[in-house]
Amino acid sequence: MIKAVLFDFAGTLFGRPTYRWLSPQHLTVLRAPAQYVARMNAAERAVWEARDLTPLANRSAYWTLFRLAGLSMPDDLFQRLHNPAFWLPYPDTAAALEVVRPLKVGVLSNISWDIRPVFSRESLSVDAFALSFEIGVSKPSVRAFEAACVRLDVEPAECLYVGDDPVADGAAVAAGLRFQQISTAPVGRREPVLLEALARHGIN
Repeated sequence: MIKAVLFDFAGTLFGRPTYRWLSPQHLTVLRAPAQYVARMNAAERAVWEARDLTPLANRSAYWTLFRLAGLSMPDDLFQRLHNPAFWLPYPDTAAALEVVRPLKVGVLSNISWDIRPVFSRESLSVDAFALSFEIGVSKPSVRAFEAACVRLDVEPAECLYVGDDPVADGAAVAAGLRFQQISTAPVGRREPVLLEALARHGIN
């Protein structure tokens, strides 16, 4: 029996309407960082893998990523990546959070900054946040999912996780949760997918 639903943040509940403020080169790196991560030495890769655990690690990781791609990382670009003003809810986010009630609702996100003000700005209610920079572990570690379930006071088997990343979010299954993958795109371009995803698990 499902008693709680956990959602991913970026690409699931919130996104950006456009990346036009990024150069095509920067956008290419952000969308496919693997080839540049492969060039990192052991110390750089350790920072990259821990990029969502502290703000400093996040800045260092992306500075290194762009440097390896032959690009600079201007402060204004980095701040835009983390500025709440540039994150908007998908059109179906409010309806999805509403239909989940009276079940418990949580957000588990790999992120290095506090996203609670974004939810407050949109008057969206969430029972618990499990943010990687606060819980000290990030997806796909099963410990991240376990920490989120503890914050919701439910067993993993009683929780559904909804996210767009088959690897990081899909690890919910290894932690004992149910998992529902959704498609994603920038805000304004993604089809409504959240209500259908929930309905597949009898939540409607």
